[in-house]
Amino acid sequence: MIRATSALAVLAALTLYPAAARATGHGPVYGVATPTLAKGAWSLDLGVMSRSVARNNTSVMLRPLIAYGITEDLQVSASLPVPLYTPEGMRPVRMMAMMPATPDVEVLLGWRFHREGTGVGSRFESTAYLGVDYPTDSVRNGVKTSPGIYAAAVTGYASRSVYAWAGGMYRRYLSPTGPTTDHPGDLLMCSLVVGYRPPVFRKELPHADWRVFIEAIGEVIDRDRLAGGELPNTGGKRIFAGPTLLGLYGSWGLSGGPIFPVYTRLNGTQPKDRVRMVVNLTYWF
Repeated sequence: MIRATSALAVLAALTLYPAAARATGHGPVYGVATPTLAKGAWSLDLGVMSRSVARNNTSVMLRPLIAYGITEDLQVSASLPVPLYTPEGMRPVRMMAMMPATPDVEVLLGWRFHREGTGVGSRFESTAYLGVDYPTDSVRNGVKTSPGIYAAAVTGYASRSVYAWAGGMYRRYLSPTGPTTDHPGDLLMCSLVVGYRPPVFRKELPHADWRVFIEAIGEVIDRDRLAGGELPNTGGKRIFAGPTLLGLYGSWGLSGGPIFPVYTRLNGTQPKDRVRMVVNLTYWF
């Protein structure tokens, strides 16, 4: 709780400085998206993630993220975990494309390697991400952890009124090799996002700007391995979908919404997700 209070204090302190909105570096909540920050721009995100499973257990994590635009198409970001409540035995998952709900320190480099204007205010573009994860816990649910890698790619279309992105990501913990080693399961995730910006909100800032998205994510998680053997009740396949909102005003952004399971096939009897919920506050400076 002390760490959570400190993160809020930093966010409050930043509001004392004037800033212009740099909202180009923001997209949907759960899915991978193409936007990157403008050159020299900074952003601070504060995400609150909640996950509820079938046995009425709910985990809550607070996660701050700081990002910087190295160029118009290249940005770097770092996020820190602040777990608020995690029931015993609940395995962590990745909920947001840019911030995991795992107790890992993560650094990401995003490169928008393709951008093509298709009209006034519209563009077709593609972005790749590469990052590293460093677990803050040495053992997770009985399995030893190791530093990991994150890689993702996404392509899509954005205009003043409609948005569409399709992408995928892969995360792997780099456990030592060998037949008797521990290894948390690899994660393969894909996402599809479509969005709409109503005409009433297509005004220049600082007018309020709201956009609605429908986000769908699919994840395939391998079984955890303990001393070389596969653990039961770990891993599986899931698909989630739901509506989210992104609101912008001045130097602030607010996004969030729920996603619900539409397909679940787990490798055992582990609890099934009932709903995942994220609320994310952003400040550009």
